[in-house]
Amino acid sequence: MTGQPRRFAIRADGGGDIGLGHVMRCAALARALRRHGADIDWFTASPTALPDGLGDSVRIHAIDTDSEAQTFAACLNNAGTHLLIGDWKTTPADLVADIRDKLCPVVLIGGFTGDAVADLHVRQGFCETPVDPRRPALSGAPWLLLDDAYAGLPPRQVKDTASTLLVSLGGTATDLVDRVETAIRQSPALAHTNLQIRRPHGTRDARQLQPLQHALQAADLAILAGGTTLHEAAATGLPAISIPIVPHQYDRAGQYQRLGLGLMIDPEKPCFERRITETLEALAADPGRRARMARRGQSLVDGRGADRLARHLIDFSLSQQARSQ
Repeated sequence: MTGQPRRFAIRADGGGDIGLGHVMRCAALARALRRHGADIDWFTASPTALPDGLGDSVRIHAIDTDSEAQTFAACLNNAGTHLLIGDWKTTPADLVADIRDKLCPVVLIGGFTGDAVADLHVRQGFCETPVDPRRPALSGAPWLLLDDAYAGLPPRQVKDTASTLLVSLGGTATDLVDRVETAIRQSPALAHTNLQIRRPHGTRDARQLQPLQHALQAADLAILAGGTTLHEAAATGLPAISIPIVPHQYDRAGQYQRLGLGLMIDPEKPCFERRITETLEALAADPGRRARMARRGQSLVDGRGADRLARHLIDFSLSQQARSQ
């Protein structure tokens, strides 16, 4: 990138009932933007629930959500923002419209942005979304935002028998972790499995926001929620069973199963524990099926989405600036 560095602002929170997906994917994008020479201001209401080391790449600003509608635009103006990247849990449509009208273009990350209309929407699902003329969008696996450590991973070597099982249901506290653990430990067929369980422990502590990559690569099979960790699992070629723990995860988990990357089990349907153990037992003993899932995942998700989007957004910001002059 030549000339004056572009100044981007990112608005994202994590922890509690928000989960970790918003901050983890935005952190991957922030680091990619920095590699391409952009300056980043990160505005958040959860400054203690951000990925480890993020402050080395961005300037972090704590904000108050109660006054965000009145003060956020001024914060962006003071920072000299050229473009805002928003990844709210609940997108404030009126605030987005005001920023677009008075200050700078807005890019929204994710598929659940309500009535908000941005200059560009970047969906975060495995499949492309239908075209909406009111909402220019990038969608599909090429635009999934993952840390650059997931780029260029070697093909997964699938073992004859799955010996290491990872259970990680994200950053939102749920009793499903205990139910899954109990079901697995009561299965004679899984008695010798090396069971690795990740618990959220509240997720307001930044020490809990450590990358899962090594755990995903070390596991032979996983039980995951329906969040963005499914993207990471696909990039590593890890076959998994997805358990959606909040309503908006069902769409991603459904895509995951339809594309043959793994399976989905609905925790709201009867006989949940029995379905978990029976499905795990069958997958653990079927290396051919796990190998097919691994190949499909790694062929679909190349781990370069953050770098791809960073380059696109820098060009997009420059083109928007030229258009406004």
